[in-house]
Amino acid sequence: MACQKNFYESIDWCTGETKLPGIKPKVYFIPKSDIVTWPKLPNVSEETASMAELATLEGEFVLAADAKWKFLHCIVDKSPSSVENQGEMPSKSFLNKATIFLASTEEDASGFCRMANNDDLAFLIQQKNGKFRLLGNDMGQTNVAPAQNLGDSVTSESGTTLEISVSDICPIPFYPGKIETEDGDISGADGSVLPGAEA
Repeated sequence: MACQKNFYESIDWCTGETKLPGIKPKVYFIPKSDIVTWPKLPNVSEETASMAELATLEGEFVLAADAKWKFLHCIVDKSPSSVENQGEMPSKSFLNKATIFLASTEEDASGFCRMANNDDLAFLIQQKNGKFRLLGNDMGQTNVAPAQNLGDSVTSESGTTLEISVSDICPIPFYPGKIETEDGDISGADGSVLPGAEA
């Protein structure tokens, strides 16, 4: 098997260009059992046009009948995402993580915690520039560790925190394909409403 190795390209940044950190408030999720077909990352042994394609999922999700991506409305300033390196060569991978903070400890948030605590989910988070990234894959379990804080005084904080982590071969891959939500289909490339859909 011939290995295509020369993917490296220069990475530039334009002086004065602002890169806004963080994510947008809507985080989409779906049980993996509702995913029939997954988009795939390019194989590094195949010819690829650019480094960007190595981190971009190809194809679209095919969902089970009547399945849709649902959303969690998070507090963005308390919902960071990060990537860590793990393992040893030639089996090194990435631990992709996100903290999702929900401003609720009510029945719906508590019920979600009960289910997600022992389920396997996929999550789509949206960067401030509109691009969606995927936490979850068909290779391993997505771990969701919920916690709640009811607070103790009028100045303390209450809410639900979801610590999400999953091992992957790529740092939180980009997903530019179609996202079938309860409110209509949107683009993973920029969050825009797709033709014929009402979001």
